[in-house]
Amino acid sequence: MICIQMHTVILLGLLIKLCTCHRDCDEVIGDISEPFIGVCSNKWKNVKPFIRPTQHDVGYAWVQRKLENDFDSKKHAQDEISSTTIPVVIGPNNVTGGYAYYVVDKHHTLSALDYSGYDETHVLLTVICDSRDEHYSDFLDLLSHYNLDYLGTHPSRDQQSEKIFPTQLPLTFELNSGKMVFRDDPWRALAGYSRKIKSENCSDYKYCMRCFVRGCTDEGTSVPFVEFEWGYFFVEALSNQSLWPSKEDFDRFTTLYKSLPHNDIGDIDTDLWTDTAKALVPLCRGNSAGEYHIPSSLFPRTTLPGYTRGNTQLPADPECQAPTCPF
Repeated sequence: MICIQMHTVILLGLLIKLCTCHRDCDEVIGDISEPFIGVCSNKWKNVKPFIRPTQHDVGYAWVQRKLENDFDSKKHAQDEISSTTIPVVIGPNNVTGGYAYYVVDKHHTLSALDYSGYDETHVLLTVICDSRDEHYSDFLDLLSHYNLDYLGTHPSRDQQSEKIFPTQLPLTFELNSGKMVFRDDPWRALAGYSRKIKSENCSDYKYCMRCFVRGCTDEGTSVPFVEFEWGYFFVEALSNQSLWPSKEDFDRFTTLYKSLPHNDIGDIDTDLWTDTAKALVPLCRGNSAGEYHIPSSLFPRTTLPGYTRGNTQLPADPECQAPTCPF
């Protein structure tokens, strides 16, 4: 049992320390006596060997923004991770045998944590399914069938995403100066930045003129792969001027995007990426985005989620629950 987030209270004149206690993730992954659903915790350096990704790419520039905003110190790293729900599915470990935690959301947050080097950070994993007894290939099929993985990648930087096999996903979770198992997806990064566009015209929420709303499902759970879906649309718009409200909007974005340097994490200028993402807002709010169809072969829906037309001020995104086990 691991206790974190210590709080001090005074009760009947006594100073008492309270803690939130969770199962040790190392114990959970090794305990085959019964399935486990719930929250476990351990230091990142101890949990990391058992973590498996369910997507092929991350946006390096979006990881850079998270590093600068949320992982610039040991304390900030712990604060960010403690406030983040990281949903995982326990499944068979095809690398070393035994079992592993398959992360079904928050890849960028964990990538930033890994790159930060703060490996003593206590990570909370929310286990939504325990499928460790499934055969490996059947387990991968379950993840895909229930939209718990994203099987898309760009053959080259500005080519449209193509589907890959589940067996092509990275076999470890590493994004640091020593090893980068994820490929860079600049379009996923731009979709992230496009949700953080500030405007002086906002009355209630500083990001009210952002590209789209990242909402919840009808069941109140988070919508998967929203930024990858908008990224797919952005790639199309790079070479299709007819999707834009005006030629001026198209020219402004393409000029900014093509001038972005292809830097590695640590050397990425987040201000340049913010400026480029801001140029996407007319596209996001235009008629074409509301009519655009994304391929069902890659995504669980065919229309862009969170679309809002025109200059409507958007409220803050709702707080969504972690996904529940669908199988």
